[in-house]
Amino acid sequence: MVEKSVPKILHKRVSIRRSGEVIDNISTQSLIAEIKEGRLQKDDEISTDEKRWVRLDRHYQLARYFPAKSSSATENLPPDMDQRLTELSVLLKELS
Repeated sequence: MVEKSVPKILHKRVSIRRSGEVIDNISTQSLIAEIKEGRLQKDDEISTDEKRWVRLDRHYQLARYFPAKSSSATENLPPDMDQRLTELSVLLKELS
């Protein structure tokens, strides 16, 4: 039987920074629950030494708990883009 690999926790306590305010001595065991309950936000920062900070949504172990906002590929296109692409397609077919 293959055992599932459990990530090794390097630090038991971390600091969280939000809008310049630092809260220290936060248990790493509580981070995921705090994220899921909405008490920690993606732009909050985490540090083990209060010198180097990383946004929670960019942290290699925590980023997965902040799913990227899905956006439609056509969301920012002009309203007549379909028509323009169709015309371009016809022109390209005529050239080939």
